[in-house]
Amino acid sequence: MTERRFILLGMDGATFANLKPWADEGTLPNLQRLMRQGAWGTLASTNPPTTPPAWTAVLTGKNPGKHGIFDFRESPYRDRRRPLVTSASARGRKLWHILNGHGVACGALNVPITWPPEKIDSFMISGMMTPGPDSAWAEPPELKREIDGLTGGYFPDLDIARFDTGEDADALEFLRAVEEHFDRRAKATAHLMASRPWRFFMPVFILPDRIQHLFWKYIDPSFELYHCAQARRLRDRIIAPYRKMDAMLGRVLDSLGGDTDLMIVSDHGFGGTEMWFNVNVWLERQGWLARARPGRLRHALFYRAMIMNESPLVRALIPGALQSAIRRRIRARRNSIQSNVDGQIDWRRTQAFFSGIPSQGIYLNLKGADGLGAVAPGAEAEALRRRIKEALLALRHPDTGETVVEQAWFREELYEGPETPMAPDIFFKARNYAVLGRSLFGDTQPLRGSLATPNGFHRPDGVLLATGRGFRGGGARIEGARLIDIAPTVLHAMGFPVPDDMDGRPIEALFEESAWRANPPRLCPAPAGEDALRRDYSAAEDEAIRDRLKGLGYLE
Repeated sequence: MTERRFILLGMDGATFANLKPWADEGTLPNLQRLMRQGAWGTLASTNPPTTPPAWTAVLTGKNPGKHGIFDFRESPYRDRRRPLVTSASARGRKLWHILNGHGVACGALNVPITWPPEKIDSFMISGMMTPGPDSAWAEPPELKREIDGLTGGYFPDLDIARFDTGEDADALEFLRAVEEHFDRRAKATAHLMASRPWRFFMPVFILPDRIQHLFWKYIDPSFELYHCAQARRLRDRIIAPYRKMDAMLGRVLDSLGGDTDLMIVSDHGFGGTEMWFNVNVWLERQGWLARARPGRLRHALFYRAMIMNESPLVRALIPGALQSAIRRRIRARRNSIQSNVDGQIDWRRTQAFFSGIPSQGIYLNLKGADGLGAVAPGAEAEALRRRIKEALLALRHPDTGETVVEQAWFREELYEGPETPMAPDIFFKARNYAVLGRSLFGDTQPLRGSLATPNGFHRPDGVLLATGRGFRGGGARIEGARLIDIAPTVLHAMGFPVPDDMDGRPIEALFEESAWRANPPRLCPAPAGEDALRRDYSAAEDEAIRDRLKGLGYLE
């Protein structure tokens, strides 16, 4: 009897907010086919809904308090220098380790935070956070030459910082690069599926995330920018890569036969960024953060240039060529200025600081054994946490008086597990992340509008679709699914027990009732963890990755 296989296909940033209308109108016919023949629903991301903790939750079935990934950088409570995370940063075993332990050959392609690639049975090609095309991104190592030859030169991630998408020519070049990147990844996926042994395969495609970060308001009719001249010129071209992705989905569906199950997931949803919340500026005004004097004027001038560039009036009055020149100067300065946010803080006098966009959280600057820090652990720290949380919830929009932050949590209210003390002390959600916290200094106001640029950011609801043996069909709607449920669901669908240290559980609503009754989930003691071999980035690799993360707006 042929053993069943399982494809867990990731679509980074995919959301039904745009995919479902396009499927309903026939723009994405294969997604429409899958939604009608299989089961589908929204998939709750981590809190906050950002790439590093989210994909790690998919792989481990655990909340960030157990897997220990909160950001693209390590926690300052672990290392004040905050190096970038690697595949070894996550605590515990991932899905492919568990399946390998059951004798299941596994393949992974471009899963974020998998560099350096792990030695698994059968293969791995690392994804986002890979330093570059010349790095060692394949296991076994000889696979790199094979994939490079197949694709004409493979690159694990796409550098969007070099594109000035305010100009049509650069916007079109960016979309061409997105398609080329997707085509090479799709070609590698088909080749590996056909040529390598596997029973579990996890490829991830980043196309939705990259486009939506730059162009969300051009594809969302609820925003005024949807109707602007550039949006009308570019919209069909923006949607074209999604059609390409849909065609790939059709090929995968046609290849399944009767022996392979397919599940599609995204790490988070998407929506438009309506306003920036300059959290460190706000903390400084509250008296909880102190600035270092060097560079303050330079930062203020740089930030004023950024604000002028985003102003609708400036965009209407200044010729396009001059606007493009200004943007080029800003991008050139951005790498040298925004990368040094930490250097703008006087750590001797600062009590709390905003760590960065991916974590949407505030850390206290605790005194440590190294003699650094400004806040004593214990009663002093707890009192400060309460004051900051109360002040966040009391924040009002200066023009409307409306509440800005609808929810704020202490880390222990969101997470549980041994890594929880490494998380930011306080998390917050501002208008469902339409108001986005950032760490940049230089603005004169804590809140700054962002409706004049087409940018978007993450939302909590991702996508879940599935078809295969034992899964419900006929367009069944699934509710209540979470990212942490994906690993347990895969294990259960493949006939294996779920380790009892996972926070998630198999998604009962996804399975036919008869299949669930005939094969109820089983728990087993969690296997002993094995720490991966630590491999830190070189200085050059670190700089290259930080530049790509800045282009996406993740690092400042």
